[in-house]
Amino acid sequence: MKYNLVVKERAKADIEAIALYYNNLQEDLGLKFWYSVEIAFKEITTNPLGYQVKYSSFRTKLTKPFPYLLIYEVIENNIIVYQCFGGSDNPIKKYKHK
Repeated sequence: MKYNLVVKERAKADIEAIALYYNNLQEDLGLKFWYSVEIAFKEITTNPLGYQVKYSSFRTKLTKPFPYLLIYEVIENNIIVYQCFGGSDNPIKKYKHK
């Protein structure tokens, strides 16, 4: 089955903010973060059901080597990425996407 990747605005904003943060730490580190996100997106679209359900119907994918999780859900043939969540962020906010 072919899946469509839908990245919500909140996830886009999270990813942009994280990339900017890393670029401020070290030149080109933000680009490396973007690259890790792109790889994670490819892996999710290749095998979206291959990652464990963590809460309700939400799944997570790590953006290696960076400590961020993409929080997503598979609904029919759509993969919906809701946010990019940091390992040190408040876990209560992890699955609040609406």
